Amino acid sequence: MGLRDYLRVFRDRWRLVTLVVIVALGLAGGVTAVTRKTYTASAQVLVTSSTTGDALTAAQAAVFVQSQMTTFAAIIGSPDVLHGIQRDLGGGLNDAQLKSMLTADAPSGQTLINIHASDSSASQAAAIANSAARAFITAVETYSTPKGTSTPTIQLFTTDPAVQPTSPSSPNTLVNVLAGLFIGLLLGISLAVLREVLDNRIKEVDVLARVTGVPAMGVVAEDKKTERHVIATRAGSRNVRAENFRQLRANLQFAAVDEQPRIIAITSSLPGEGKTTIAINLASTLAEAGFTVCLVDADLRRPTIAGTLGLLSPVGLTSVLIHQISLAEALQNAGTNLYVLASGPVPPNPSELLASSSLREVMKLLAEKVDFIIMDTAPLLPVADGTEVAALADGTLLIARHGETTEVQVRRAARSLNAVGAKVLGVVLNRVPMKSGPYGYGYTYYAAKSETPSHTSRQDGDNVSRKDRRRLARIDQ
Repeated sequence: MGLRDYLRVFRDRWRLVTLVVIVALGLAGGVTAVTRKTYTASAQVLVTSSTTGDALTAAQAAVFVQSQMTTFAAIIGSPDVLHGIQRDLGGGLNDAQLKSMLTADAPSGQTLINIHASDSSASQAAAIANSAARAFITAVETYSTPKGTSTPTIQLFTTDPAVQPTSPSSPNTLVNVLAGLFIGLLLGISLAVLREVLDNRIKEVDVLARVTGVPAMGVVAEDKKTERHVIATRAGSRNVRAENFRQLRANLQFAAVDEQPRIIAITSSLPGEGKTTIAINLASTLAEAGFTVCLVDADLRRPTIAGTLGLLSPVGLTSVLIHQISLAEALQNAGTNLYVLASGPVPPNPSELLASSSLREVMKLLAEKVDFIIMDTAPLLPVADGTEVAALADGTLLIARHGETTEVQVRRAARSLNAVGAKVLGVVLNRVPMKSGPYGYGYTYYAAKSETPSHTSRQDGDNVSRKDRRRLARIDQ
């Protein structure tokens, strides 16, 4: 992944990263709040040689002291020092407790010993550090006094007594917060990248086309007005969704120049991907361009077109297939140039009806009377109904929902269409968030260039109306 990919992941997953950072900062703050405060006080001791003599002897003594500084620092935890502190401060602390409180270090190149004492009480920490310095001086001078003499070869002086600290040495709130922020960012970005790598939901129309192996016919933007205005052009002629469907209409007209598909099946992998809404809007947009269109609800298990458009559905496709009524009687007018053949009563055997020769005869008769037949079908993966309809159609559009449909689902759906020899015209990515940038789909990119119908047999609006009236008259006969 390049830098641009990481930036896109961070942009798309910023909520996840932010949540992880907030949790990490909360944990850091919680740990800081519950951790017992510890204060550290320090005393400094100077170590020198007491050897007298010529310059060479003094120099040798100084080198010896320098070489022993690390050894002197280690004496801070010796029993003599610990017992000296206990005598000085009283017997409230045992050897183990004192030893855990004390540390000492010897800066390189210096003859100084820094003695540090830590305690939950600031005053106690300073008292222990100063007592340790006194006990340390006594112990080292005792160790460096030759037998039979009373003068030690090394002298020690407290050059910087410990003072009561004003702030705790731990926990360090700033360090903990910065550590929480760093760990949160690192973990959040790692989780976002991992989720992006493992997430195979479709978010790009190019990915959808690559997975299915068929052309991308377009995208349909997400729009909050969809529930109130299912037909996009009725929400305003110049809105994004309306332009998306006009672009889809134009792409379909150029999908097969030599043999224009007239019976088009609209299907998807699973329910909830928006195939019915796209079927309604594609039919409406074709009708808007002057074509006579019949919208057929061939989803005989969960029909929704009649209810969505506010039409009655006591009779419909199933009624025609069982010869209960004629095709002309089942058709309903849904607008200029647009007719709807509802599903009719839900049958007990939808797959058998859709695979019957009766459906082919009805579609053949209907195709003689209208320019386009748009068939809304059942989803492909749950049942076989969708493939039955796709097999008799001139072409099929496969719909996927942005951020919901997975690559595995559309791949299986495409295979099921190929298995029955269905001609897949292309794929459409539905409910794409409207946003700017290279990963968004805005108005200008998909704006229709012309509202003029491309059907060569139509010269003007009057001719269209007269021809449509003649076709409908033949249907009624």
